Amino acid sequence: MIWVLAFAAALMGALLASEAEAVFGFGAGFLIVAALGLLHRQSSRIDALTARLRDLEARRGPQPESRARPAEAPTPEPSRTVAESTSPAAAPAPEEPPPIPSMVDAKPAATPSPSPAFERPAPRPAASRAPPAEPDAIERFAARLRVFLFEGNVPVKLGLLVSLFGVAALIRYAASAGWLTVPVSMRYAGIALAAIAMLVYGLKQVRERPAFGLSLQGGAIGILLLTVFGSFRVPDLLPAGLAFALVLVLVAGAAVLAIRQNAVWLAVIGFLGGYLAPILLSTGSGNHVALFSYYALLNGAVFAMAWVRPWRALNLMGFVFTFGVGALWGAKYFRPELFSTTEPFLVAFFLMYVTIPVAYALKGREPGKVDATLLFGTPLIAFPMQVALLDGETMPLAFSALAVAAVYLLLALWSRREEKLRVLGQSAAALGLAFATLAVPLALSARWTSATWALQGVALLWLGQTQQRRWPQAAGVGLQVLAGLAYVASFEHGHDGTAVLNAHTLNLLLLVAGAGACAWLLDRAHENQRSAGGALLAAAALGWWFWAGAREVERLDNVYASTGGADLELGAGWLLFVALSALLAAWLRRLSDWRKPAWLPALAMPTAVFAVVVAYLESSSWLSQPRGFTLLALAVAMVAVLPTMRGLTGRQATTHISALAALTLALGLGIREGLEAINAEALGDGWRWILPWLPLAALTALLLRRPTLAAWPVGADAQGYRRIALGLALLVLGSVWVVTQVVAGTAAPLPWVPLLNPVELFQLIGVLGLAAWLKGLPPQAPTRPIAAVALGAAVFTLMTMATLRASWHWGAEGFAGTPWMTSVDWGDVASWTVSQAALSVVWSLAGVVCWVLGSRRGSRPLWTFGALLLAAVLLKLLLVDRENLGDLLGIVSFLTVGGLLVIVGRLAPRPPSRLEASE
Repeated sequence: MIWVLAFAAALMGALLASEAEAVFGFGAGFLIVAALGLLHRQSSRIDALTARLRDLEARRGPQPESRARPAEAPTPEPSRTVAESTSPAAAPAPEEPPPIPSMVDAKPAATPSPSPAFERPAPRPAASRAPPAEPDAIERFAARLRVFLFEGNVPVKLGLLVSLFGVAALIRYAASAGWLTVPVSMRYAGIALAAIAMLVYGLKQVRERPAFGLSLQGGAIGILLLTVFGSFRVPDLLPAGLAFALVLVLVAGAAVLAIRQNAVWLAVIGFLGGYLAPILLSTGSGNHVALFSYYALLNGAVFAMAWVRPWRALNLMGFVFTFGVGALWGAKYFRPELFSTTEPFLVAFFLMYVTIPVAYALKGREPGKVDATLLFGTPLIAFPMQVALLDGETMPLAFSALAVAAVYLLLALWSRREEKLRVLGQSAAALGLAFATLAVPLALSARWTSATWALQGVALLWLGQTQQRRWPQAAGVGLQVLAGLAYVASFEHGHDGTAVLNAHTLNLLLLVAGAGACAWLLDRAHENQRSAGGALLAAAALGWWFWAGAREVERLDNVYASTGGADLELGAGWLLFVALSALLAAWLRRLSDWRKPAWLPALAMPTAVFAVVVAYLESSSWLSQPRGFTLLALAVAMVAVLPTMRGLTGRQATTHISALAALTLALGLGIREGLEAINAEALGDGWRWILPWLPLAALTALLLRRPTLAAWPVGADAQGYRRIALGLALLVLGSVWVVTQVVAGTAAPLPWVPLLNPVELFQLIGVLGLAAWLKGLPPQAPTRPIAAVALGAAVFTLMTMATLRASWHWGAEGFAGTPWMTSVDWGDVASWTVSQAALSVVWSLAGVVCWVLGSRRGSRPLWTFGALLLAAVLLKLLLVDRENLGDLLGIVSFLTVGGLLVIVGRLAPRPPSRLEASE
């Protein structure tokens, strides 16, 4: 049979091939079919053997697990194996080699088992077999082709194939002989009649075989549409008006059939022909009103069908063809004078395809599901077309954007009536906000655009968090960034005469509100109120706030100068801004437990110290003027904000310490200026140096003795940073102590008295405070040696500079300079003979006192300090004072030192022992 089929295939190949290739066709047909036949025969044999093997395994049954196999079994012939398999006798045991011991019992089997010619393992249970692999597409096609060629009634199939080739040859011959020549109109009419017959037959078959019937209907409608399009292209065969009418009839018929039979692809075929009709039936007249009116009719049908059968494929096809053809027409034919006849169609198409997603969400296969392509694609396509129609005019575009925003916001409000429209409503609300955002830069300047975007960013972020959707939240944060960039791009360095209520400041304040509100929303969504986005936006809000304050303070300064006054407003103005910042933070902290506002006073208060200095430099009498009330405002702000910062130790400490530093410095400067105002004579430089730091020194003493009182209004909360405050205060006072060592220390209007003048009293109090601290340290404290060395250095410096200062005040040189900063060359003063003699006497007296007291009290550090002083005196006598032996003062210094050493030897000849010192 294979060879018969191969020969028939060879004949078909020769008939199909040309005359020159007849031999090739004969051979190719023969070889292909013969190969397929042999492959089929081999496959059948393999299948038969496989089936036989399975049958044998099924009759055998599973092998007992307890049976032990011999180590080596003879290999019988196949015929003998088959005979023995049916015999009831037991199989003979092998002679050699002996069986290998096994862990299982090797008892002979009760019934013989067949001994195949090859060793085959025991079959696995059926449950452990892997399921057969599914054939792929190529294997399935080959199987179907094999069944068709080699199974069933093969002669009939062969006859049909031969007949088909014969009919094809007859048609070819008839065509070449001219038997089929008919008029063109008859050809198209015949095709149309055949298509109608196919349509009628498909309608009859749809009940019994729905897929077959619908396929016939779709094909018939497609053939009819192609027939109309082809007839139109034939000259003088079908007028354009009649062609359009026929297309509309076919589209309407397809729509009716599709709705009745719920066949979406039938509608797609019909409307595809409808949308292609203007392209294929175009006469080149460019009548856009007729074109868009025709599309409006089709889109109206799509819109109506969307409420009956919400077919997404049909909706998308209408959307693509409507806006695609419209864009092609606009790019080629649109002119500004055609705006009035084009704009209504664009608005109508926009409204249609904005509403169709509503129908899809209500009537679709999955109620509530949003057709995102139409919902978001419609404005993204339609609005650029509107931009092209308006030729970039900003104000009409702004109103267009507002109109689009109003449509989507109204849709969002209406969607609240249905729960399944919730997602649609949220999406529409986001689009409405987006187009409202877009309207702002079109209608306003870049500066106000930034402010509006900042506020819209807050709304988007809130909406995203309410709906638990990420992209509106990201859009809200992104709008804050765009708002900041827009303001920076529009920044102009100028000043408005209106305080606060000017464009720049109001814009900055809106940016502060937008960034701060977004930071609060982001932090609120986290349990610990800490988020990276919230931190960045809070930093941005603080930056905008300080920028606004700096602009306002600078504006005040410039306005004050332009009115004829001096530049007196920078320091006081900034103090007022710091006070307002602290009050704003206190108000925000009382509204909620959000932590970020506490950064505002923590960053603003340290600048108040510099503002006090600037205010004093601008006018030393600023506290006695109305602007001095800014200091009172700062104090009130400190009292208001500190209680709201409990639990935020770091920020509370920064705010509290900075505010106290600014207040004490301002108070000290005010005391100095007040004393100078009530004295006719200028204050000496000693007063001018020491008075500003007296309030700080008093506050430090209060922190040491009465910390709770000094920490008002937070009280015990300040214990967490009391040491920090003390350290900073002592650092400042210590710096003043060091700097004032080289000050002349004039005490005008009072006479200068050693150790009782302002500078030396301040320094003496500092030394006593250091001694008190050393005394309070435990004996084994690691800082005690350092404190002892520091105390000795301070005492030595104090008595040295006090001696030189006394020599300068009582010396022959007098003083030179001004009360503000008396200039003294201390190197020159130290070279005086009287200064050297005084130093020798003072050092000797101090050394003798320390030696004797240390020896009597058993204080070895004190005795050591006295010994070092006396050693320094002796060294000084040898190196310096010996040159002054010709002078009376030099002789007095030698005699004094010698006499004091004799007294030391009499009163305390030896140092205290280690035991005495420890006791």
